[in-house]
Amino acid sequence: MKGIKLRAIVGLFFLVLCAAGVLVAHVWKQNAYVRYSMATVKLGKERAALRNEIALLEVSVGGLRKRARIEQVARERFGLAYGNVSVAVYREPGSGKRAGRDGGDRNGAIAAGKVAWRTSGL
Repeated sequence: MKGIKLRAIVGLFFLVLCAAGVLVAHVWKQNAYVRYSMATVKLGKERAALRNEIALLEVSVGGLRKRARIEQVARERFGLAYGNVSVAVYREPGSGKRAGRDGGDRNGAIAAGKVAWRTSGL
């Protein structure tokens, strides 16, 4: 009889140990789920913040790329300014000098004493 009682006690001990292991595993699984859920929410918030920051940077870069902004920075920081005054270029009729970029006289306008405006370099 002593052997039967000892086997029953060992069996009950093993059964209780298995039940405790199942409960601990269940609690561990729930805690892991909560940790992963919290990490997912945190990553979602960081992702939204980064998306907003990217949009803000794109707007800022777009504003910096505008020609007016570049001109303003060139004037303020570097002291550069466009020559707003047009320069008239005349050619003496019959001087034999070639006029225009391609060397041709467009419809004889320069030869007739008409004004050509220099626009290269602006």
